Amino acid sequence: MVHPSAFVSPQAKVHETASIGPWCLVDAGADIGENVVLESRVHVYGGVSVGKNTHVYDGAILGAPPQDLKYAGEPTRLSIGEDCTIREYCTLNRGTVQGGGCTRIANKVLVMAYSHIAHDCDIREGVVIANGCQIGGHVRVGEYATLGGVTGIQQRNQVGAYAFVGGTHKVDRDVPPCTKAYGSPIRYGGLNLHALRLHPDLFPEERVEALSRAYRELYRSGRPVSEVVEELKKGPEPLFQAFFDEHWGGTLVRP
Repeated sequence: MVHPSAFVSPQAKVHETASIGPWCLVDAGADIGENVVLESRVHVYGGVSVGKNTHVYDGAILGAPPQDLKYAGEPTRLSIGEDCTIREYCTLNRGTVQGGGCTRIANKVLVMAYSHIAHDCDIREGVVIANGCQIGGHVRVGEYATLGGVTGIQQRNQVGAYAFVGGTHKVDRDVPPCTKAYGSPIRYGGLNLHALRLHPDLFPEERVEALSRAYRELYRSGRPVSEVVEELKKGPEPLFQAFFDEHWGGTLVRP
């Protein structure tokens, strides 16, 4: 399943069911899993693992060295999960030693054309990244979040699970889980009910109501956020606190 014009290093690990298209380069130390498809002109660097059933389209570059002046050639990794789709001319960089050594793309992630994911990012399961997004280093995007097209995320920010960020925006602060973010400067516009309703097992009506009440208190009441957070931690809605513990490192809101 390797096209005659492709070059696959003898030191690369390629599953027998993978398909390597015309003019692809697969370097030593790459690991291409079961039923992976590399269309054409895809370059997979060493230190990259691509999980089964992932489809990579023309011109994508996976695992180039991080664009970080601290990087000194250390062996680092890019891990791409199963059932992902990486469209044309996307660039995904390896991690840095300072950032843990690995850029991680979880299962079922869609990265649309011309997007960039920088070093040490952590992109969780089910994320959708629309065309032309530019994601700086050390960014975390939570489960089933969606980024609109031509959006830029400044390094070290977070987009919470099940959140939505509108297109063409600059994200220079954290976006809380389950919310919608839009505008310049970025601001919050209520809950992302579309995503919540797609996951009714995790978000029954009582949890959505709890999230809605909490959102109003956090971002619409005018009260100090720290005061509201302490109330929510002690209140009668343990499922709400448990959700934020699970999806945002144990804190309800980031400054």
